[in-house]
Amino acid sequence: MEYQLSTNIADLPFGVFNELARSLEYNDIWQSLFNDPYDTVYHLRSDEMERLKRLPEPGSHLLRILGHRGQTVKEFILKLHTMAKKHGAVMDRPQLILHRKFRPVIWARNEQVIVTVIGDGNKVKLDCRASSFPSPSYQWYEEDKEIDGATNQSLVILRCSCTARNVFKCKVFNEVPDGETWSSFYRMPNKEFKSKLISDVVDLTQFALDSAAAGCEICTQNMVAEIYRHMNGVSVNERVVPEVEGVHDPMMSTQQILVAADKVALIISNRTYAPNMSNLLTPHCDAQTLAENLQQMGFKTVTLGDLTLEEMKFFITEYRKLLGNDVYAIFYFVGHGFQANGQCYLLPIGAPAENYGPEDCLSMDWVLSVFKDYSPALNLVLLDICRKFVPTNIDKFTAYAEKFQRDLKVCRNIVYGYATSGGVGAYEVKGERNGVFMKYLKNRITRKMPIFDMLRKVFRDVEKDDKVRDVQVPELTSNLTLPRSLHDPLDSAGHTTSHYHHNCHWQMIHQLPDPVRVEFKEQKLVVTIWFSFVGKFTNMVYIFSSVGDLTEGEKDEAVAPSEYARSHLAYITFSDDIEANEAKLCEDDDEGVSLRVMVSNLQKVKEELKCSLMLTNLDEDSEDPVVATKPVSLGHVLITQIYC
Repeated sequence: MEYQLSTNIADLPFGVFNELARSLEYNDIWQSLFNDPYDTVYHLRSDEMERLKRLPEPGSHLLRILGHRGQTVKEFILKLHTMAKKHGAVMDRPQLILHRKFRPVIWARNEQVIVTVIGDGNKVKLDCRASSFPSPSYQWYEEDKEIDGATNQSLVILRCSCTARNVFKCKVFNEVPDGETWSSFYRMPNKEFKSKLISDVVDLTQFALDSAAAGCEICTQNMVAEIYRHMNGVSVNERVVPEVEGVHDPMMSTQQILVAADKVALIISNRTYAPNMSNLLTPHCDAQTLAENLQQMGFKTVTLGDLTLEEMKFFITEYRKLLGNDVYAIFYFVGHGFQANGQCYLLPIGAPAENYGPEDCLSMDWVLSVFKDYSPALNLVLLDICRKFVPTNIDKFTAYAEKFQRDLKVCRNIVYGYATSGGVGAYEVKGERNGVFMKYLKNRITRKMPIFDMLRKVFRDVEKDDKVRDVQVPELTSNLTLPRSLHDPLDSAGHTTSHYHHNCHWQMIHQLPDPVRVEFKEQKLVVTIWFSFVGKFTNMVYIFSSVGDLTEGEKDEAVAPSEYARSHLAYITFSDDIEANEAKLCEDDDEGVSLRVMVSNLQKVKEELKCSLMLTNLDEDSEDPVVATKPVSLGHVLITQIYC
């Protein structure tokens, strides 16, 4: 089903509608969108706003509201474009989903960079403005070198002589992200999907003050050094060169541009260990948090919860297919674990409570052996586990590790980030959404800095936490030689074929099925079954069912179900080997009642997902509430695609 700019926003194809709804929920941007008291279309009463905040997925409801208010795709894009002027790039994703036309960067005014004296007169602000779609990004340069962290429209610097002798310029650029469901629409041959402009150089000579007036420590050091040399008759033309944090690292000043051919991540969170051992509280939230942040940095994420040993091995082997030369790869595990003979072991769901051996858990030796023939530019391993030694039979673990030592192949570019040190635990704090390690990692991982610097800052944050500083001490080991960052840009040049296959592989397991329509002709009713993501997980899914009227010809979606249809519910049940929670009632003023079930552990389903659909009557006087049943095939759902 195609759509036009004139299409009502509520009549979008299911896949587009669903993805658009989820994009409005990210960072709660819908609250900014519907907070305009001067625009009746985009305004909600305070009680309506509070009611929507309590819904698990308010995006779909909001789009239907816009549809009832007559909003077309074109009008919605124009509203998002206006909002982007205030809120920036966060408004890009909904527009990209709707395939708004790419616009290359252009200068927003005739003067590319405006210089203004600010503060007490000892600083100047360089301000650069451009417009584009997607929204422009900025990078400031000093003497043709990138200024670390200078990625805003404005740059503030001291009016000192050491700065004024240099020249500044700003690069403005935009690019349609890769690896998204809508990326292929933009990133086609002979189609423009990225652009850049570089401003004229800015000469600040006329703005320079003397060293004392500017308050520049470097200028003062140079001035003192010159006086000292003059008094001692030393003729030296070198100036004092400041070193960052007291250490000069030649690696950090390299002119090599670091890029990633692709960015992939496998995230496994094991939480449900009962009855053999205690359940954990935060792993699924930790996995969700990390996946959200990594996706914002261009990573393709596969997020799985509660895996057995065989499932962990299978998906790690499948994840290997996403690796390749110059790829940035992340493997994150959160759950129970331990250390034996210097090696970390990850505990799967279903592991025995005690007396377990190497055959009951996943060795990181095994994981690295799977990766050994691949050469990613970055292989980041984050282990959010305890590293206490629990098993009693150390000899079995020592013997198990020896076979990996005999066939040892050292992998380059590995960074190991441990949530804690050997011999001690990693902790959750009751009442907090994330475990200790993720609590601080999520605040640092979004910063543009080398991985070493980012992890060290996380470790310092943990050290400052009085609750855990004495019991949890994170650790870092690595053989990475370049200052790579998770924010390094993507550049698949020279890797086009492998990049294409990575994309296909990733998109395959992130594809929701189309809605399923089941007719009950005798009752003149139709049940619609549709699907929604459970956060960022690829082995869990929400499945909804709603009852409507069976009519001849094409159904008008704007017509609400009749009272007769509303008096029925459609229950979805599965066989005992499929894990599904109890159905939850979801009420909507316009569309009536639907039932929602969450299906977990989809990785156990090696074929199309099948269910039984039971149509029931809500009439209390009815002797048998079950009106009719039908077997239904729902097709492959998310991770089950991997078995096709």
